[in-house]
Amino acid sequence: MKIFPAPVFSGLAPLRALAGADLAAETGVTGLGGSNGSGKTTLFRTLAGVLEADGGVILAGGLPADAKRLRELAAYCPSNPRSFYFRLSAAENLRFFGALAGLTSAEAAARAEQLAGRLGLSPSDLKRRFDRLSEGNMQKVSLIRALSRRAQFLLLDEPFRGLDGVACRGLLELIAEAGKISTVLVTSHSRELLAAAAGRTLRIENGRLQPGGPA
Repeated sequence: MKIFPAPVFSGLAPLRALAGADLAAETGVTGLGGSNGSGKTTLFRTLAGVLEADGGVILAGGLPADAKRLRELAAYCPSNPRSFYFRLSAAENLRFFGALAGLTSAEAAARAEQLAGRLGLSPSDLKRRFDRLSEGNMQKVSLIRALSRRAQFLLLDEPFRGLDGVACRGLLELIAEAGKISTVLVTSHSRELLAAAAGRTLRIENGRLQPGGPA
């Protein structure tokens, strides 16, 4: 459960963004659809340890996991690829965030180079300042950051946004590979892409999970 308080003096009621979303996921890929404001991003931010849940229990490996533990376990690619240092190059950003995840500079650089090739991001774009990349290439860098961690739990929120056809095909292959060793959750408004990425699909409505794909 996740409830956002109303702004002070607004007279509005608190917003219940998650209303008891029950989800069990093992190794493999699960797709999550739903309309704007249905709770997808709030669910992902809570599972990634970015937000603290206001109720309920999150289990990882059968044990309760708090926000700190979730941040250790999960790699999160947000729907908006803006959480980078704009004056650093893409490669410098990836080395920095790789170090935070426990990768050496060489490991981060090697993984970035390999994943960039799979997603169609050129070596020159890796050297480019982040704020001078196109929106699509920013998204590729965000995906590389998440995929480089090889985490037990991979959360991809609207990962196909802004990607060209080559990158979409490469990402579908990478998602399938990650699903062999990790628990992967993917959101998308595209029924076709979600079906191609995920072995099962769910829908979230008003903060509750139900069977089905994008609304």
